[in-house]
Amino acid sequence: MHLLALIVPFGMDALGRETALWVLIPLTAIAVGADILRAYSSRVNRLIRTIFGPLMRTEELPDVGTGVVINGATSVLVAATLLTLIFPLWIAVPMFVMTMIADAAAALVGRAVGQYRWPGRRHTVEGTLAFITTGLIVTSFFPLAFPLQIAGVVTASIAEAIPLPINDNIAVPLIASGVVWGLAVAGPAPAF
Repeated sequence: MHLLALIVPFGMDALGRETALWVLIPLTAIAVGADILRAYSSRVNRLIRTIFGPLMRTEELPDVGTGVVINGATSVLVAATLLTLIFPLWIAVPMFVMTMIADAAAALVGRAVGQYRWPGRRHTVEGTLAFITTGLIVTSFFPLAFPLQIAGVVTASIAEAIPLPINDNIAVPLIASGVVWGLAVAGPAPAF
């Protein structure tokens, strides 16, 4: 799902900020609305399970009345909308693409060869190293200064490995973009 979702950040880039927002805001509203409706309506829940159920994780398919669960696809749209609203696309797109691909690499490596878990977490050191390596490779394809690439990737890898109160598909690209933006705005450090 991560790789299929890459159409979103590349679409943001292709459309430009204003047009992307015209597309993203209604799509995000529909997706969030559907997730809310399916929590309270058996009919909507059945419809979503029939159409999208095979693509969703078990934890994304709650029974009616058990609370609202925002699924992964909705999280991607929420993240895309927030990134496009808050950050320039030259930061938002590479950080979003990087987190999607690096997260997938971390999951694959962590599950396949991960032996050392971070304390109290399901994430592995090997997965984090895969995240960083993949993230640096991915960001190298974007016109970001190398120090900004490193800052974004390392920040994202830390944010991915720690427990966050918000879905990591939303939080991690926002945090990474925020750090990169802050550093870009601050400019180069003065020489001593």
